[in-house]
Amino acid sequence: MHSLLIPTPVGPLYAKASTQGLLSVELLVWGEGLPERPSALLGDLARRVEAYFAGKGETFLQVPLDYSGLEARRVALYEEVRRIPIGETRSYAQMGRLCGLTPRAVGAGMRACPFFLVVPAQRVIHADGRLGGFAGREGVKEWLLRLEGAI
Repeated sequence: MHSLLIPTPVGPLYAKASTQGLLSVELLVWGEGLPERPSALLGDLARRVEAYFAGKGETFLQVPLDYSGLEARRVALYEEVRRIPIGETRSYAQMGRLCGLTPRAVGAGMRACPFFLVVPAQRVIHADGRLGGFAGREGVKEWLLRLEGAI
């Protein structure tokens, strides 16, 4: 397994990868630090994260993910969310209809998503325009949507 800390304006990201793809990308609390064991994939991810925060429209679609151990329904949800274009949002209900899930199940799936930014959970909001939860980091969700020009 390889890992890498990637600095961002919203806090450091801790990314882990297997030989098949990304295992997780987590937003850390400021001050946390973990050892770095980078790989080519993680170096590419770091470049893509930098481009995203520079406003260059990075979508992360080409980054392979290692979905080992995840249910097929969650994988299908994450792949649908990955296809939401930058600058756009979809509702929990819309995503549920696409994936055969309830809006509540979509919310639970987004809360449990181990791929911060790479699966852009910030683009999934309530049908009435409220942003909804973001793992206790609602300010980050709003910040990211503003960066993307979605709000």
